[in-house]
Amino acid sequence: MATTNPKFKSKWDVKRVRDLVRDQLGKRACWFQVQVALAIYEGKDVVACAATGAGKTLTFWMPLLMAIEDGHEDAMVIVVTPLNLLGKQNALALNDTNLPAIAVDRDNANERTFKVDTRKSNLSNSDNSVGH
Repeated sequence: MATTNPKFKSKWDVKRVRDLVRDQLGKRACWFQVQVALAIYEGKDVVACAATGAGKTLTFWMPLLMAIEDGHEDAMVIVVTPLNLLGKQNALALNDTNLPAIAVDRDNANERTFKVDTRKSNLSNSDNSVGH
């Protein structure tokens, strides 16, 4: 179970995280997913091991949803996947929930893909990327 960093006062608990995931993604987060998401959101380094199909990918998205819910509209998550197809599937799934996402691979890892707004330090995707 994730422990609380004394410097971090979280308004998040299991029920609130599960409600957010249900409302935003139409999925029910399981206990391990919520515990991992809470730990990540608290700024902890996390290694999560689970079987294929157990929902590890959802645990990366959950802290992003939490940050947006807390008013951090510029929140960003970078997920490195072992397969290009998995990255593209992730980007498409997130885009389907109105969360902008991009899968970067050797075909689109170029200056057109990464536009850095130095005033906001945000990356944005271009016409040749997956997603919006």
